[in-house]
Amino acid sequence: LYLRWTNSESIIKIVNDIEAGDCKANLNYLVDWKKNDGNWNIAIPTSDPKWEGNIHGYFTGSMSNIMTDERNAAEIIVIPWYMDSTLDGTSTYDLEKDTYYYRARYLLEPYDEDAKALYSPYSEVVAIGKGASAATITKLDAPEELKVEVKKDESGKPYFQLNWSIPESITKANKQLPVYHFIDFKVGNGKWLSETIKWDGMPGAVANLLVSHDKLNPVEKNLVDKVVVEENIYYFRVGFVCKPSAGEPILSPYSNIASTKMSAYSDASAWAKPEIDEADKKELIPESLMGADMTKPITREEFAELTVRLYERTTGKTATATSSNPFNDTKNPEILKALNLGVTTGTSATTFDPKKQINREQVASMLSRAIRIMVPNADFGTSGAPIFTDEKNISSWALEHVKYMSKLEIIKGVGGKFMPKAITSAEIASGYANTTREQAVAMSLRTFKRFGE
Repeated sequence: LYLRWTNSESIIKIVNDIEAGDCKANLNYLVDWKKNDGNWNIAIPTSDPKWEGNIHGYFTGSMSNIMTDERNAAEIIVIPWYMDSTLDGTSTYDLEKDTYYYRARYLLEPYDEDAKALYSPYSEVVAIGKGASAATITKLDAPEELKVEVKKDESGKPYFQLNWSIPESITKANKQLPVYHFIDFKVGNGKWLSETIKWDGMPGAVANLLVSHDKLNPVEKNLVDKVVVEENIYYFRVGFVCKPSAGEPILSPYSNIASTKMSAYSDASAWAKPEIDEADKKELIPESLMGADMTKPITREEFAELTVRLYERTTGKTATATSSNPFNDTKNPEILKALNLGVTTGTSATTFDPKKQINREQVASMLSRAIRIMVPNADFGTSGAPIFTDEKNISSWALEHVKYMSKLEIIKGVGGKFMPKAITSAEIASGYANTTREQAVAMSLRTFKRFGE
């Protein structure tokens, strides 16, 4: 059996003072027990062959030798044949026939022989066995507020510092059974560690102690060959587990996902921040736009990447690039994926113009094509779409797409105009009808919420 208790802060302080040399004493735990209606047995009888002159019995020890977790919980093993002289080393408890009772207290023994030893009051009595009622754990809540920070050890090698919050329900459960954590991990778009091995093969708590932090060096754990935070995004999530004496382990849901990726934006308009934040949580923002100034115009390259990410998140499929690259001005695989999907084309047979800014009718057309690929059975009718005062300026190849996207209110006009593209030299010079990054992200989010959730 395992006997488990929680130490008060005052007890932990005494232990720390003893270890620091500020308290000249020993602090021991003493476990008393009895079987059925028998007497309490703080010590085995002196006539017992196992008696070694210890008036406090076998279930005692120094608190300095007991490991405690962050919530000050500790436990010891209670061996049956030390309690019952009729049992031998092969015996076990008969919990169907007998009931065993336990209580514990502390003993502070000063080194000074003239000083008086101090006993604490006994704890409450706990029981196990016949007729004993025991609280059971049926579920565990997830760790909360997981955060990750990249740090370096003394040799300059990177590792990940993980911190999380422990729900009160877990603190309570940990008083009954040890509750401890395990860490799930992945690199970029790769598989989670949990997709290849079970929880008990994953990095976890030392000595099965409940803590709110851990360090992970994936290289030392043979999870990766090297850590390069400049090139990869590392993702983490944490779960709790406890193991009842019978039955399967109880696993909590995972915490939130924490990663080493950059902030979703360095700057954004006030109106756009809520939608950008939501798009970030839904993993709709491609890596090329992470940390960018979202108020700036979006390029053809960036919008192609955004559309590919939208496709993959909506369908759950991985886009593939064309087998050959027709463009001589880009090797970006995301552009070739967009080309293969059919959501974009080049500006000529051999050019894509990746850094060229994209206008509103082009954005509407690319998103409309993406929707037709993602949900081919959707209603693509344009009846009831707004009529814009500048429709004559919308390119014929884009009109149906503009109508459809405006009908869905994914992309909207302003003051009765759609502003499809720049016409005059003054409009071209001013960036008229260009789409900003934040506008594009907002449109992608609206599309995902309509067709992907």
